[in-house]
Amino acid sequence: MVGERAGTASGLLNSCRQTGGALAVALFGGLLSGTGGGFSLPGMRVGLVAVAVLLLATTALSRLLLPRG
Repeated sequence: MVGERAGTASGLLNSCRQTGGALAVALFGGLLSGTGGGFSLPGMRVGLVAVAVLLLATTALSRLLLPRG
């Protein structure tokens, strides 16, 4: 039963990962572009802080949810 769904789970995981990567590139690209289409330093700061917060949150969740041993 589990082996029958392994391909479906793998495909779903890969498509979610690809979608998340594309959305992240679009989001951070939007943050980096200024009002005139140029580079925005405040947008870069916001993006880097957001990435740092997400990294810390996923680290904490993985330490809590993954089995040890």
